[in-house]
Amino acid sequence: MILFSHLRFRKLHPEEVEGHPFKMPGGAVTNYLTILFLILVLVGMVFNVETRISVLIGVIFLTIVTIYYFIRYNKNNVKAK
Repeated sequence: MILFSHLRFRKLHPEEVEGHPFKMPGGAVTNYLTILFLILVLVGMVFNVETRISVLIGVIFLTIVTIYYFIRYNKNNVKAK
């Protein structure tokens, strides 16, 4: 999530990124490389019999949390104070 937030920040505020005094060489592509690496690790976990159940439980858990979030914090369900 942090990587996606950082990519969005760079897209929305290019003037701040350009004027920043601390620049990392290759900093523009490291987010994409890290996301790709994490996806490859996840795919590897799916193909490994010993870790497949962990991925499945993680996906189920994240799905439940996401559904709960949208039910609980839906803008149409917010009550006036």
